[in-house]
Amino acid sequence: MQSPSGWLSQRMAADHFGLSERTLTRLRQSGVLQAGTCWRRKIPSNPNSHVLYNVAAVDFALSADARAALIEQDQLGTRELEQVR
Repeated sequence: MQSPSGWLSQRMAADHFGLSERTLTRLRQSGVLQAGTCWRRKIPSNPNSHVLYNVAAVDFALSADARAALIEQDQLGTRELEQVR
């Protein structure tokens, strides 16, 4: 069940996306899920606070389109860097 605001607790998000809570944590730590866009803390000033996930942003981040866009952006950056050299 999705909350009216579009933000889910870690447990609810894990169920929604069919992932484990640990996998969501790994995706956050690796940067796949961006802080502020895909996830935030319930109490921002507390680093141990529970995490909430934005369903739409996580859906996009995990989609094939997003992965392709990141790869394309990375390749464009590599080409620009080569041209500068």
